[in-house]
Amino acid sequence: MAGQDKLRRLCHGRGSRDGSARDLRLRLRCVPLAMLATWVAVAILLPSPAVAQSNGATPKQKPQSLPTIVVTGTRIPEREFDVPASISVVTNGEIRSGPPGADLAQTLARVPGLVAQDRQSLAQDLQLSLRGFGARASFGVTGIRLMVDGLPYSDPDGQGQTDPFDLAAAQRIEVLRGPFSVLYGNAAGGVVQIFTKDGPERPEFGANVLVGSYGTLEKQLDAGGTVGRVNYMASASSFQTDGYREHSAAKRDHLYTKLRYQPNSNASLTFIFNAENQPFAEDPSALNAQQVAKNPRQAVSRVFQFGSGEFHRHRQAGVVYEQKLGDHDRVQATAWLGSRRVVQFLPFSGDAPLSGGAVVDLDNSAGGGSAHWTHDAMLAGFPLTTTAGFDYQRLHERRKGFVNDDGSKGALARNEDDLLARMGEFAQARWVLGRWQLVGGLRRSRVTFKVRDHFITDVDPDDSGSQDFSKSTGFASALYRLAPSVNAYVSYGKGFETPSFAELAYRPNGTSGLNFNLQPSTSDNYEAGLKADFGAQGKLRMALYKIDTANEIVTAASTNGRSTFRNAGSTTRKGVELSLAGSLGGGFHGYLAWTWLQADFASGPFAGKRLPGVPRSTLYGALDWSYAPTGFYALADAQLRSRVFVNDENAQAAASYVVANAEAGFRQHVTGWRFKEFAQVNNLFDRHYVGAVVVDATNGRFFEPAPNRNWLVGVNASYSF
Repeated sequence: MAGQDKLRRLCHGRGSRDGSARDLRLRLRCVPLAMLATWVAVAILLPSPAVAQSNGATPKQKPQSLPTIVVTGTRIPEREFDVPASISVVTNGEIRSGPPGADLAQTLARVPGLVAQDRQSLAQDLQLSLRGFGARASFGVTGIRLMVDGLPYSDPDGQGQTDPFDLAAAQRIEVLRGPFSVLYGNAAGGVVQIFTKDGPERPEFGANVLVGSYGTLEKQLDAGGTVGRVNYMASASSFQTDGYREHSAAKRDHLYTKLRYQPNSNASLTFIFNAENQPFAEDPSALNAQQVAKNPRQAVSRVFQFGSGEFHRHRQAGVVYEQKLGDHDRVQATAWLGSRRVVQFLPFSGDAPLSGGAVVDLDNSAGGGSAHWTHDAMLAGFPLTTTAGFDYQRLHERRKGFVNDDGSKGALARNEDDLLARMGEFAQARWVLGRWQLVGGLRRSRVTFKVRDHFITDVDPDDSGSQDFSKSTGFASALYRLAPSVNAYVSYGKGFETPSFAELAYRPNGTSGLNFNLQPSTSDNYEAGLKADFGAQGKLRMALYKIDTANEIVTAASTNGRSTFRNAGSTTRKGVELSLAGSLGGGFHGYLAWTWLQADFASGPFAGKRLPGVPRSTLYGALDWSYAPTGFYALADAQLRSRVFVNDENAQAAASYVVANAEAGFRQHVTGWRFKEFAQVNNLFDRHYVGAVVVDATNGRFFEPAPNRNWLVGVNASYSF
């Protein structure tokens, strides 16, 4: 109860504006739940997404054949089976129920080639890596383009956060990896895109409550429906936890709304608003091997002294316009604005000259837009589809640094304006020649960094400067239909990834000032794949790939939450990805995904060593069963992850592990009402393991332990009018 009281005090308390960590928490307090509830009451509520998850479809047997999945992440809507690229789709029925961060990590565990690491600290956000890209990130996501409903959730430099994601509103998640992703520009690893659900035809109302271990409590409301030409949905949630580890309590509130106006059958205009507040999230920091062995739930002592943690708020509003122009042409355009405020207390004082302080205060505003045109034609008697367009992003960030005076904001140590812009033009074409399909594309990308330094002293000179990075990239793919249910393809792409502002922010010696010696990396991506659909028997996906990267950006050092970066010369990745899904009869459905990845330094002082943060192999399996007459369902999944080296020397590693989870519950559907009650046990066999690592931590604190056996209980109810 002490943790619960602390959450309430920090979210709703009052105090003097004394510049302390607590005062900053209060100034970034949460969106009032009363306001959210009032907004949702205006709309007639949408059914709880959790009711429709694998955890909850309408009580009936699974269909005898697996559904056809249409993807749009390649900008040309088509069957996933016909795309000559590795693209995985996590459907609404496969999205897991759970706390923020943990639910996304569990959901994406089923995607081959993707590693999701839950740091057990909402102050650091989830870490994602695709085929090894992004494993270096000390916080947030790098090397992977993040998008929701066509709007970017990655900054122009490729840095992104998953904390604004609202899985309760998600209809599906598309994960694009390999050569095809080069058309999205600054994303060497791939693209993760969420598409939210539309409101149903009839107005619906839903409410959900989730209670679990470590003081976990989540409350969520949904609304949606259709009125004439207007379709609408809204999802509002409030989450709080005491955390698995000491000093890891957090609170987060979320609101996602979408309204689509369709003036006729050929056009639509969609308005989107996303608001997310994290009034506080304590950070326990990583541990060394001895600390993990002694007590994995402990926090580093200095985090208490310096009030280590993060507080932020996120706002984003956008509009998406789609228009069909006759039988052969379509256009789509987006425009958006956003803002994000972040205050982070690091566990040291930051009072040394040129250190830039240890209280990071970021206040940014961003905006941008995109447009593309698609045309269907015939070439030599065969269908040809072409797409051309552009995208533009701009970000202005006011970056300040202050001395951390034992948890209070001290003297100013850094003050600058950071300006960042991203411009890209692209074109792609798909030509279907009988059994053959040829696809290719080109992109020109330019990313501009500018710094205006306002903190100039006798010992800290003017660090103003600018730098442009530009690159032309492209890809080509060929697909051949071996049989009506079997496709094979090969592809090649040239990737490009710039450093992020966070990676440029400190020089190799740890002092403030942009490290303009850090250069973009480029990569050559080769892939061959096989896709087979066997109706009720299942689906098979397999890909083999090789990636050669020059100037790979890697961690130089990481100390007390602050990381510096360098170029590492060349690296090579060789991998195999395999997934198999199918109905097994009798209400059973199974899924299996396996990844093998050899990621090594190819040159430099660590040539032959493995890239840190990248497991050699992962294996994921899931089995679910439902019995329609009673509404009972059960599911279980397990994941094996091989050991992960944590530094360039490969001197230490997080051990391999196997962890299993289980869930069971009931569903009812009575005269417009739908109910679901479920219980979930995670880490079923109470394994001790490290769930995430900090790469190249100079103090030896590499490890972020995962929870032991823990539980969640949820109740969902929805009503259709």
